[in-house]
Amino acid sequence: MKNTLMKWLLIGLVLSGCNHVTQSPPAQPMPVQEIAQPQEVEPEQMAIVYGPAVPPKKRMVPAAPLSNGLNPKRIEIPSIDLHAVVEPVGVLANGQMDVPKAFDHVGILSPWTKPGMKGNAVMAGHFDHYTGPAIFYNLRKLQAGDHIKILEETGKHLTFEVKRVVSYKNNEAPIEEIFGTSDKAHLNLITCAGKFNKKKQEHARRLVVFSELVQEENVQLEKAQ
Repeated sequence: MKNTLMKWLLIGLVLSGCNHVTQSPPAQPMPVQEIAQPQEVEPEQMAIVYGPAVPPKKRMVPAAPLSNGLNPKRIEIPSIDLHAVVEPVGVLANGQMDVPKAFDHVGILSPWTKPGMKGNAVMAGHFDHYTGPAIFYNLRKLQAGDHIKILEETGKHLTFEVKRVVSYKNNEAPIEEIFGTSDKAHLNLITCAGKFNKKKQEHARRLVVFSELVQEENVQLEKAQ
């Protein structure tokens, strides 16, 4: 299953949703995309790395992958005050990763690597819509050292630490690094970035938050066999 999905993802863009409208626009839509990108960023740059590394608020250490990952129901990112429902999404016929219809929900690629397991779990969300910012609008404010919490319905949770935040031109995003194999437990968050092209109805770039599973010192997690 993964091999088949990987082939589709290599053909398509990193995610859809950036150029798919799920509701009709109002008579005079607000052009939030005009203020979405920092002024100092040049659109022709191949890859843009956001924010300096900052010391984590708690002493966290890398954690070994788990034998069974979580079935996420919620995502929380305290540094940008993000709290959202997580729902499974698949791959569209054109090879693009889908996103939730609701602008305040986050989608996790499924079936795929679960958060906490060895490999790359991938979540996607909308950047904006016709009336203002959507759930992943502030991802570009994240910095290395920030924490992402993924929660199950049972209350069990995992913490991932942001390693870097990078935006790429649409056709230059590193698909293998985002979706491919890894010996570590990674969680990658994806959304749109850059200027909005009204003719193509899409943003110029894709933004990716790369993070890794961590734990507080002296806390033992179930390791993968």
